[in-house]
Amino acid sequence: MSIVSEYQQLIADQTRILGADHRDTMLSVRRLADFQFECRDFAGAASGYEQLHAARARLLGADHEETLIALSNVATCRALVGDYTAAIAAYQQVYDGRERTLGPDSPETLRALDMLADGRASAGDHEGAAADFQQLLDTRNRLLGPDHEETLRTRSDLIYQRGLLITAQQKQTPDPEIGK
Repeated sequence: MSIVSEYQQLIADQTRILGADHRDTMLSVRRLADFQFECRDFAGAASGYEQLHAARARLLGADHEETLIALSNVATCRALVGDYTAAIAAYQQVYDGRERTLGPDSPETLRALDMLADGRASAGDHEGAAADFQQLLDTRNRLLGPDHEETLRTRSDLIYQRGLLITAQQKQTPDPEIGK
């Protein structure tokens, strides 16, 4: 029997005996998802994290830190399997939740904005990514100063996205020399 099968049987037994929302059942669901993630089964991991997110949202509320962590894990897995629409929607929810509960200047909120920008960049939405990175850069400049490592990395991310935007625009503009 594989580790995944063993976890699935354990979760079935725990659900039957303890209930689907019991903390031990949810711990096993999370551990299975973590294991699948480590084994690069991102679709399987996403399924487990989605189950965990739904339970935590129902029991703890949509903006609870544990709920947002589960949703962030869903977003990461969705991005890794190429489902950028779902990933970006989840990253946006995480960012919005953290901004509501922790405020716009919290390191966790800024990390969520960074992940949202990265998700947009991976999806090819360089304009959206650049806007998010600009917002992040403005905040990090204000909070950390222009010479902080995170500020410098964000500057690099923003410059890169702007470069990709320029390249995409140049590809769409016909060369006047072609066809002469």
